[in-house]
Amino acid sequence: MITDIWFYLSAIPAVFFYGMGKGGIGGILGVLSVPLMAMSVSPVQAAAILLPLLCGMDLMALFYHHKNCNYAELKIMMPFAVLGVIIASYFMENLPPHLVELIIGGLALIFLVQKLLLKASGQPKLIKGYMLNLLSGFSSTIAHAGGPPASMYLLPKKLPKEQLIGTSVVFFAGLNFVKLVPYSYMGQLDEQNLMTSLLLVPIAFLGVRTGVRLVNIISQELIYKISYSVLFITAIKMLYSGIVTL
Repeated sequence: MITDIWFYLSAIPAVFFYGMGKGGIGGILGVLSVPLMAMSVSPVQAAAILLPLLCGMDLMALFYHHKNCNYAELKIMMPFAVLGVIIASYFMENLPPHLVELIIGGLALIFLVQKLLLKASGQPKLIKGYMLNLLSGFSSTIAHAGGPPASMYLLPKKLPKEQLIGTSVVFFAGLNFVKLVPYSYMGQLDEQNLMTSLLLVPIAFLGVRTGVRLVNIISQELIYKISYSVLFITAIKMLYSGIVTL
């Protein structure tokens, strides 16, 4: 188990905010978690410590939100996302994290410019939708950063608040359990990482419960505003991180 106090000073807020996202408040908040934890451990180890926690949070979030999932959309999203996991598993140990950050951050910013400044409307074209879901699976495997591409696919569809949250919850629950396979194969789910994950379990569940309580009192309009705002902050952060590490 990790005993460095500096690790927990970053890991506790990272896990709590990820839990809030799982609960339904700004589902892409979790993209900030690996960078926060990577201030004291390697990005791969940070992602490995988070993964069992994500699976536990997913089970809790599924209890609250699975009934609201749009399974027609899920059938479109999941196959290409799993393909993204498979591709990422091949490159995972060799792909520079800053390259993934630049790709995701750039795409998210282009999406926001198109939607918010140019007032573009309409749903993603079929091929574009497939690619966004593939990228979601890919980036989720590398750094648990699959939220922005999935949001770029789901937000333009203007689903009811409950369906938006439910579909995201079921989608990422499926992905995270698939990701256990490559992480186990690489030996990242070792005793030290698993014990550290276990210590953070109460923080994870507290985050999910907080998110679930808040989402029940927040309007659909505010949920979308939060999602777009977090997507913008995430895009800027990822572009900055990717550029400074070039």
